[in-house]
Amino acid sequence: MAEPGESVISRVVRVLAAFRGGEAELTVAAIARDAGLPMASAHRLVGELVRWQLLERLPNRRIRVGLRLWELAVRNSPHMVLRDRALPILEGLRAATRQHTQLSVLAGTDVVYLENLSTKYSPAVTIIKVAGRLPAAFTSAGMVYSAFGPPEVREAIEAAIPPAVTVDGPRTAEDLAPVIERCLTRGVAVVEGWVHPNVTGIAAPVRDPSGEVTAALSILVERDSPMVESTIPAVRAAAHAISRALGEETTRDPQLALLEYLVRQGTAEGHAAESRPTGTQ
Repeated sequence: MAEPGESVISRVVRVLAAFRGGEAELTVAAIARDAGLPMASAHRLVGELVRWQLLERLPNRRIRVGLRLWELAVRNSPHMVLRDRALPILEGLRAATRQHTQLSVLAGTDVVYLENLSTKYSPAVTIIKVAGRLPAAFTSAGMVYSAFGPPEVREAIEAAIPPAVTVDGPRTAEDLAPVIERCLTRGVAVVEGWVHPNVTGIAAPVRDPSGEVTAALSILVERDSPMVESTIPAVRAAAHAISRALGEETTRDPQLALLEYLVRQGTAEGHAAESRPTGTQ
C-alpha cells in the first residue's frame, strides 16, 4: 500500500514496475493492485504516463509500455553500448559452441540479462529472457561477480541466497565457496544444476578498461556433457575479446560499413559503364 507522504515519483516507479513481464498488457485495476495504490490514484498516474507516451492505452482500454519509455531506456544507455559491442562476439561463440549464450550484469543481488542467444542445437533447457532477472547466488554469472568483484559484492550475494529451486541448489554461503574458489583458479565459474537440474552454466568475467568486472559472459550446457570442459576455453576467450572491444575508442557500425561498401560498388560500376565503348553491354 502507498505510504503517507510517499513521493509522486515513488508511485510512478511502482506503476511502471507492474510491467515486470509475463503479461504485456494490464488493466488499470491490475496496475493499482500490483502497485498497492488506490484505484483513483492509479487511474490518474496512468493517465499522465499515457499523456507523456511512457505508457499506451489500447482500444480495449488495457495499458502497455509506451514506445517513448523504450526510447529513453535504450538511447545512450551504457548497457546498450556494452551489449552492442559484445553482440558480434556472442554470436560467434554461439556459432562455435552451439550452446545458449548470454551477457548479463549485476543489479544488487540479481543478475539482469542484456542478451540471450538461444540455439536449436543445444539440448540444455533455458528460462533466460532479455531483461529477465535471476538471483546471482544461483547463476554462474553471479559466481563470477562473487569471485572477481569487491568483497562487499560477495558478502551481499551470500547474504541473499533465496530458497533453492533444485536439489543441488545452494542453501548457504558454504555451498558457494568451492565454486568461487575454482572460479578464481580457472578464470571461469561452473555451476551444475542450480537453476535447472539438467543444466550447467559456465561464465567468465568481462572487464572494463580499468580492469573492473562490468559484465559476465555465460553459456548453458547440458549437464554431464563433454561440452562442459571443451567449451571453457572458448568462453574465456570470448569474454576476453569483449573486454578488449570495450577498451576501443569506437566500434565500427556494421550498417555504416555495409552502406559504404554498396556506395563503392555502385561508384565502381558507374565508372566501368562510363568507360565502356558505346553500344557494348
